[in-house]
Amino acid sequence: MKRTLLSLFISVCSLFAFQYDAKFYMGIGGGAQYEKFTDEKGTKNTPAFGALKFGYGDRRAYAVEFVLNYIDNKSNIFSNNDKQRYGADVMFVKAYNISKYVYPLFRAGFGAGEMKVAPVDLGYISTNNKKLAYSSFNIGTGAFFPFNAHLDAEITYEYRFTSYQSYKDANGIEQKRHSHINQVYVGLNYRF
Repeated sequence: MKRTLLSLFISVCSLFAFQYDAKFYMGIGGGAQYEKFTDEKGTKNTPAFGALKFGYGDRRAYAVEFVLNYIDNKSNIFSNNDKQRYGADVMFVKAYNISKYVYPLFRAGFGAGEMKVAPVDLGYISTNNKKLAYSSFNIGTGAFFPFNAHLDAEITYEYRFTSYQSYKDANGIEQKRHSHINQVYVGLNYRF
């Protein structure tokens, strides 16, 4: 999975190298999210998250990003002590050059990761699972706010449809959970 994401990132980067003033950039930021599960109870989760991104592109046109996520997940949805979530996303960004002070953007992509869960059987998962995999489809909007040629701020809203790995409940019935995540991100990007 890691090789596939990395090779996709590199191949898309090469497409933009000839047409735009493309540059490599790094970004760091974080925010909050609201997650609602598609179970009977409508379970909710509101963790904070952080992100480290590596991108290539022109902030006035197109870019591709590889984003590493850390989500401080403190809940009891899949076990009695759900822990951190680590993930990676590949995002395709389209920005618009409408003024020199703000570049609106749209983004879409996909991601995958895993969440640590407590290995205790509460009727949610079996005792041998310590990690739970997930994947997501992401779409969002926001803007870049440039300070100079190298540094800009980014504010985005992102919607994520997340699908979690199947698991067996206490009755031995296989369960599959999905969630809808609304996420607000604020960060800084440095362009080389």
